[in-house]
Amino acid sequence: MKHLLIAILLFVGISHAADPVYRYEGEVAGVMCSACSGHVQAALKKIEGVQSVSVLPAKDGGVPRLEITATNAKITRDDCVKALGEQAKMYDVRNLKPVAAK
Repeated sequence: MKHLLIAILLFVGISHAADPVYRYEGEVAGVMCSACSGHVQAALKKIEGVQSVSVLPAKDGGVPRLEITATNAKITRDDCVKALGEQAKMYDVRNLKPVAAK
């Protein structure tokens, strides 16, 4: 019984370790402060498979950048808009594209 439990725990640990990680980058307009950033992060973390969300300051007067790390290989801009719900009226995810892992 003890060996069976150890085998199950090892299997579960190995299967989770093998989950691939995908990165996405994009732009999100309307983010003016840390509270805005927090709203966007909280909403996007509700998308299935999302592990982390970062909203980075705009460069040279541009639009703030969005970085998402997830185990979901098919996150789209539409998923982000849906996750934002009513807040999508204030925060506009302008684009989102998958990028190669570093």
